[in-house]
Amino acid sequence: MGYILHTSSGSIAYTADIRFHGRREGDTQRFVSRCSNSCPDILLCEGTRIDQMYSKTEFDVESELTQVIKATPELVVCNYPWRDLDRFLSFYKAAVASGRDLVINTKQAYLLWLFRNSNVCRGLYPSEDDRHIKIFLAKKSWGLIDKDQGEWPRRLLEQDYDAWERMFLDYPNGIDWRDVSSHQKDFIFYCNDYELQNLIDIRPNNGSSYIRSSTEPFNEEMELEEQRVRRWLIHFGLITRENDWHQIHVSGHGDGGQIRQIVNESHAKEVVPVHTEHPEYFQKWHDRVKIAELNGAVGL
Repeated sequence: MGYILHTSSGSIAYTADIRFHGRREGDTQRFVSRCSNSCPDILLCEGTRIDQMYSKTEFDVESELTQVIKATPELVVCNYPWRDLDRFLSFYKAAVASGRDLVINTKQAYLLWLFRNSNVCRGLYPSEDDRHIKIFLAKKSWGLIDKDQGEWPRRLLEQDYDAWERMFLDYPNGIDWRDVSSHQKDFIFYCNDYELQNLIDIRPNNGSSYIRSSTEPFNEEMELEEQRVRRWLIHFGLITRENDWHQIHVSGHGDGGQIRQIVNESHAKEVVPVHTEHPEYFQKWHDRVKIAELNGAVGL
């Protein structure tokens, strides 16, 4: 989401994280065009990947996912940012192209439900009850989801889930670990780093694969977390110490060529680089660049 703020002292445009290589290139271009029409006094522009001059596209991700999925004879386990609906759509389209269903968790299902019930955003993404989507009902504290429902009051099962997710208990496309385990060739199973315990019951068959579709670690804490996940995946047989997972990802940040286009077409009077280690690139492309300092101020 980008912003253009009009104040009594002048106008400020803020790109936030921005790219042209996603599924909504047109929306990005419209934002830049609105910046141009506003002639902002200051453009706050991110430059995470400003020193890189190439970007794969989200459509490349979809194509690579499809190839890996089609080449996998058993279960495909995947992880991607659960709120990234553009990446979700890449997996969804790859699932359809591969003749599989995409199994999502209840958080993703609720997000799709919100979009389906939005007057503004309806139709942008598949609905949560789409025929190519299954909603995974994970075991909770009492673990009643796979028990004989005739032996337990319905209210106990419902109390095991948060109020917002209880409606999915009655969805015809709701499934649990038994369905995934017994139909591994039919599914792409979403499983983030905090849901790996679900694989204990599912027990992926030999010939299953794992796709990681998120940013690579860039600090020590993330590296330690990745090592922990890697050990779990080795334990479940999804990868070996010699064969790594499939890393299929593109950044949510534009490359240098895209950032240069934004700077040039925004017609901003001044540019303030943010979220970058290379502000010197901005200085090549604009005559008036202000370098922000920690706890400092940039005035209009």
